[in-house]
Amino acid sequence: MSTLKGFLIATLCIAGQSTLADSPSWKPDLPKAKTAFERETRVALREGHHIEPTIFPGFYAVRSGQPGSPSAYFREDMAWLGNVRSQGWSIRSPLESNSEGKRNWLKEQIKYLPFENLIFIQRRKPAVAVIWSAPDCPFCRKLERAFEQEDVSAFVAPVGLTEEGYRRAANIYCSSNAAKSWQAMMRENAPSEPASPGCSYPHEMMNDIGFFFGMGRMATPIVVFADGSTMSGWDDHQALALLREKIKQQLFFPNPNTRR
Repeated sequence: MSTLKGFLIATLCIAGQSTLADSPSWKPDLPKAKTAFERETRVALREGHHIEPTIFPGFYAVRSGQPGSPSAYFREDMAWLGNVRSQGWSIRSPLESNSEGKRNWLKEQIKYLPFENLIFIQRRKPAVAVIWSAPDCPFCRKLERAFEQEDVSAFVAPVGLTEEGYRRAANIYCSSNAAKSWQAMMRENAPSEPASPGCSYPHEMMNDIGFFFGMGRMATPIVVFADGSTMSGWDDHQALALLREKIKQQLFFPNPNTRR
């Protein structure tokens, strides 16, 4: 592996690199993870790069520490790799690599999402999905309208397609009423509510969620349902039919104890 950066997916980024990695819900072993990664890649971790835990148990990210640089990912047993040697991810276990295995895998990862750190859009029906979405994404706006029409709640992990999109996402996330600001932006391109003091947009965490939700393909919007099934993009035919099916099945997430 000549340069780690050459194996990473190019993803836009803005300043504000804080994450929740300082206090994950699991107990990472960083020295062991570093040793496993270097053994697998047969090269020492590049100077300036570091390994940190993601919010998903057993999974680590390799960060360059440079704004604008994306991450590589690996599981502590090295049987699952993301953006290492090639773009996307690879799974060595046949039980995990088929479609059913991936769905079960994602269903398990959903349990560890910090829902209190996502934007909760509350409507009459409970939350049917977690959405990786961007304010500068036209298909995300269509999706938002469909959720409004169905009057169903959702959790949003806000990102951007462009640097400006990320800036808007960060402003919305840190506004005094993130849900209101998100809905106003998606409906009317309206400015955000005033920022909450001391708020920091968790850029790396949001990108990690997108990489895991998209299974290596980060294209907004990505919708994940409680049973681990997903869809990318949006149309008012198949996607809307799937949304209505999940609502009919009452596959809902619990409402959060706290909200942004």
